[in-house]
Amino acid sequence: MKVGKHVIFLGAGASCGSGFPLANELRLLISSQSHLKEAVVNYSLKHNYTHGELFEELNCCWKRNERAIELFRNGGFATVDEFCKLAGGCGFKKEINGVRRLIRGVLGICNPEENFHKSEYYSFVQGLFNDDLLHLRDDISVLTYNYDVYLDFLLQRALLHRWKVAGVGYDVHKINSVTSGLRERSNHEWLKSDVEKRSFCLLKLHGAICYPDDKQPINFATLFSETPLSRAEKLFSHHADAYEPPVLFPWEVMREGGFISEEAFPLAGDSLTYSLFQGVWERARREVQTASKISFVGLSMHSFLKDGLRFLFEGKANRTEVVIVNPENTVFESDNPKSHWSRQPWSPASSLSNVFSEIAPKMRRIGKNPGLSADGEFTIIKDFREFIKTQMKPAPSLAE
Repeated sequence: MKVGKHVIFLGAGASCGSGFPLANELRLLISSQSHLKEAVVNYSLKHNYTHGELFEELNCCWKRNERAIELFRNGGFATVDEFCKLAGGCGFKKEINGVRRLIRGVLGICNPEENFHKSEYYSFVQGLFNDDLLHLRDDISVLTYNYDVYLDFLLQRALLHRWKVAGVGYDVHKINSVTSGLRERSNHEWLKSDVEKRSFCLLKLHGAICYPDDKQPINFATLFSETPLSRAEKLFSHHADAYEPPVLFPWEVMREGGFISEEAFPLAGDSLTYSLFQGVWERARREVQTASKISFVGLSMHSFLKDGLRFLFEGKANRTEVVIVNPENTVFESDNPKSHWSRQPWSPASSLSNVFSEIAPKMRRIGKNPGLSADGEFTIIKDFREFIKTQMKPAPSLAE
């Protein structure tokens, strides 16, 4: 069997099992001081440390970003992306950068390693390795919209420890391939490795809340190794304001005409990071164009994603199995046609179908739903855990 390429898109729903908030909860944590304090109190009680000192840091952080929070909350925005899109066109760069740092703090305050057994990412990572248990599968690539870095951390740690067991030396290209190049931003060789032969990559399309590098003030060690109090102090102190996280909002990366110009790039003066993300999106497009199976896990399909999806999918015309993984999926029932997703216009499947009809009308979508009355357009899966169990096997090439 000729094995095709499987490209897996990850949204917030893929990270929620690891303890990270979905869009509405993230909005509340950023816009409501009482909501954030409640989360901190619960966390501090769990770890038996006094939260009084931390509250002082939180209050100062809140005050430093008071204007951004006020505009976000009182503007009645549904998501952080909505606020930042409007504010970005009206000269509120300082406030938007404040929101970036708040996102870093809110997503970084809890350590998912404390409840690792509840995270789907552990079994997901296991499924990304070849049978030799050492090399990552070249028939899979992961494209994630998530700012959290837990999956990146797990993949990097797994590689380093497996290399240690097997006596294999350090390979910066492979480490870059699992951290979206954020480990060594000046090294772009890994981005072109697919030109000669296909290879695994994890691409963070909208950036991350921190860099992996230990030389950075806030890094993987900060989030996953330090004590809760030490971590929170670093995330919310005024010292953290000097370090902008590489968090990129959808409209800051891609416009209808393609990847944004360097002059308009939000991390001003950082040509190194600009060229990295430009390369990441170009690699992502190549992965999508050659894929014979594409999965969307826990993705909300917000309208802000459309320009990016257009860049990735425009011109794609081959037969492709499309998998949608979302708890909101309506289960197909052969004796109940009303259950079909096409009759649910607000379902994730209907939203994606409409987007594809506009941006990639020639892509021939197929679905595989054994024993169910599928129309052949999508494979419908209920949740991430079921996806890992049923959809991670090598997929046959659908080339005609």
